[in-house]
Amino acid sequence: MVLNHAPVTIGNYFKLYISRSGITRLLKANENNTAPLQEGTSLQVFADSELVFENKGKWLYPLFELEVFIKNRKLRADRLLLHDRIAGRAAAALITRMGFKKCIIDIVSSPGLEIFRKHGIKCSYNRIVDLIQCRTEHIVTDKMTLDDIYYMLKKRAGLIHGVDLNINGLYASYDGRPVINNLNLSLKSGDSIVITGDNGAGKTTLLKTIAGIIPIAKGRITVSGNRVGNLKKRDFSIGYVNQLNAVSPFPISSEEIVSSGLAGRKIKGSDIKYSVEISMRRTGCFHLYGRNFFTLSGGEKQKVSLARCLCHKAGLLLLDEPTSFLDGDSKTELLTVLDNIKNTNAPTILIVSHDHEWIKKLKWPVKKLKGGILC
Repeated sequence: MVLNHAPVTIGNYFKLYISRSGITRLLKANENNTAPLQEGTSLQVFADSELVFENKGKWLYPLFELEVFIKNRKLRADRLLLHDRIAGRAAAALITRMGFKKCIIDIVSSPGLEIFRKHGIKCSYNRIVDLIQCRTEHIVTDKMTLDDIYYMLKKRAGLIHGVDLNINGLYASYDGRPVINNLNLSLKSGDSIVITGDNGAGKTTLLKTIAGIIPIAKGRITVSGNRVGNLKKRDFSIGYVNQLNAVSPFPISSEEIVSSGLAGRKIKGSDIKYSVEISMRRTGCFHLYGRNFFTLSGGEKQKVSLARCLCHKAGLLLLDEPTSFLDGDSKTELLTVLDNIKNTNAPTILIVSHDHEWIKKLKWPVKKLKGGILC
């Protein structure tokens, strides 16, 4: 919820001080306790004493909605003040991962407070308890990274758009030459991986086999439990982006490329237009609306093609050498776009690439295709 009324000033109502334990406490004037959020309000966020976000949702959903709000408004969490009703380990991890540096918590658990302390977050609180009565308080462990916690919670919240991918004993050929030999791979929904390998190792063949473009010689591939080869004609769970070096005189516009994934669906024209715009804005290519796709640069084509995948809500993204025709700036932009897609939509993503410098910056798990198998 975005508020449009006059700013709420908290500067005269509260004061901050540092306790001996190093924890910043928020005191109501002349009292030794904090002023909790009003009944029914779960979360508030302030920018320079102005209330800019408020949510009345339950569990961790207000924090996930806040994440989208911050990204869409291009705000810096480290310049905002967050006031949450209850924070255990899970909420503390989400708040920390978003980049907040100061927060007010009405009721905080000891494990949640420890996360704030560990990451240098100034946390003011009214009451501290051993544990909060939520299953996530026990599921989140000290061994988990902030990213581990984030994706686990998104899955529990039903906010993961990704699908499971399972490859068992796969054999496939290219031009009659066997290149995939008894390959196995298992990805859970929301997982991301990069596959490297020498030229001719079969990286592109693997992607095309998963996408159903090249037939399976032997073995089994399932996407979200459905066998590739038996997927329904209008199954839109897979989004495949090739190396995008083709040139064509055919005058197809960028928005037509993006909307192509919705072909055959019973969707109103106004809804299609809205989906296309949102998807193009998400990948930073809305300014290319109306441009001939084949006149675009490599980086621009990548953004438009990724927008197409988002538009038809692909749960599995397959990217074939995405940096092959990109300059340095475009490669950096692609990192940002992929990070945004992964964090917001959380599809399952499989990239094949030999660009080791770019892969290192991406910081995703890596496997090498060699001799027809992954190692």
